[in-house]
Amino acid sequence: MLRAFLNYGLVAAVVVWAAVVGMMAYRLEDSPWRWAFVGLVFAGGLTVAGIFWIRRYVNALNKASEEKSRS
Repeated sequence: MLRAFLNYGLVAAVVVWAAVVGMMAYRLEDSPWRWAFVGLVFAGGLTVAGIFWIRRYVNALNKASEEKSRS
C-alpha cells in the first residue's frame, strides 16, 4: 500500500485537483475566468503526463545502470 501511495500519490493529488478546478470552471458560466480554469485543467493533465515521462526516464536510467554494473 505504501509503495502504491509513493508511486501514484502525486498523480492522484493532481488528478483530484484538476477535477475540482474543472468543476469550478463548469460552474463559472459567463465569467471571463472560466477559460483560465479550463487552461489549469489542461495544465494538470500535462503535469500528470510529465510525471509519467520522468518516471519512465528514471526507470530506464536505473535499468541501464544495473545492466552496466552486471557486465
